[in-house]
Amino acid sequence: MRHALRLLVAISALAAAAPAFAEGATETWRLSGLKMPESVIVDEANQRLIVGNMGTFGPDGGTDGYLSIVSMDGKLVTEKWATGLIDPKGMAIVGNTLYVVDANGLNEISLADGKVTALHTLDGAAFPNDATTDGEAVYVSDLAGNAIYRFENGKAEVLLRDAALMAPNGLFFIRGILVVGSMGAGLKPDFTVDTKGGLQAFDIGTKAVNGFAGATELAMVDGVDMVSDMLVFTDNPTGTLYGYQDDKTVELAKLSPGAADLFTHGNTVYVPLTQTGELVALEVK
Repeated sequence: MRHALRLLVAISALAAAAPAFAEGATETWRLSGLKMPESVIVDEANQRLIVGNMGTFGPDGGTDGYLSIVSMDGKLVTEKWATGLIDPKGMAIVGNTLYVVDANGLNEISLADGKVTALHTLDGAAFPNDATTDGEAVYVSDLAGNAIYRFENGKAEVLLRDAALMAPNGLFFIRGILVVGSMGAGLKPDFTVDTKGGLQAFDIGTKAVNGFAGATELAMVDGVDMVSDMLVFTDNPTGTLYGYQDDKTVELAKLSPGAADLFTHGNTVYVPLTQTGELVALEVK
């Protein structure tokens, strides 16, 4: 998809003019002591971070997954704010509700008190993973099932199930397009792949899937988001934070293996590190 990112930037009106490519990302703080943190989101209304801790990953862990509240400057406020989850992963906020993907499906959690108010099953999902929203609907990736779900008006439906998605993980919505971070083709039970993935554009209207020029077959992508008019994404196994702009991909920072579902706020990128139990904040320059 030639010049795909520039098209997305233009229609989103995120920037009037493209600045120079970022030179890198500098760490500003690091919080340790988390338990397999896989995702993070900024709760703008309450000026706080919410972190998803998987706890003991897999069926042996049961419902030991939980969400933590962290201050915007990296202090642990409440360790176990929401509990009883099974490997919580991607998150999205719509109104006063936090949507959290776990092994059972899509949880609705009250931002007021952290209580789970509803659980919606994702029929046929093999490995529900990330979530994003267009402000109304919530979109969920099925990593092992090569599918994208849409949850709206209390109902979940499969938008696309196709091997072309190449193990979709991270999701980012922008004006009718889902930017998909793919792990790669030929996903194995041990989470290795035959061919590395990259960034893809999934057109919700036409159901077309196209790779971004300069960002394919280079990484097992976990999280994806945007800083200004640059996409940022993580390669989970190597812990590399990348930036993508104008058909070019550059390395912004090298973190620890297990760099997962990042989130951005202004020029800051928050990256959970599952293997070291840390949350890192980096400023993109």
